[in-house]
Amino acid sequence: MVRKHLGPEQRKFFAASLGATVLVLAAAVWYQAPLLPDADGPARPASSSTLLEAARVDLNTAGLQELCTLPGIGRKTAWAILEDRRLNGPYAQVEDVTRVDGITQNTIGDWGRLAYVSGPPDRSGEE
Repeated sequence: MVRKHLGPEQRKFFAASLGATVLVLAAAVWYQAPLLPDADGPARPASSSTLLEAARVDLNTAGLQELCTLPGIGRKTAWAILEDRRLNGPYAQVEDVTRVDGITQNTIGDWGRLAYVSGPPDRSGEE
């Protein structure tokens, strides 16, 4: 039987490969990543409607950070929306936000279905 020994370059490559494998496995254990898929199969990705619902912003209740998630809205404009809402009350429709300087119909068009306004609070139980 002929036995072939590894040369110096092959030993270096083998050692580097083994080291990389150990690092990947250690990271998987450290971050608790599953090494095998669940018995039920892979998790289903969230539907696009669920993602859209999570990203939508109510112009009548949103805070500074939420308003800043809308395209074209920075901190200064978000503060202006909050101030306008405080001074003039809630918006009846999304287009009402154009009363804030710097917000145009084009800005609202860029938002698509991301922005909406909630209705007035339900007061049916009050007398």
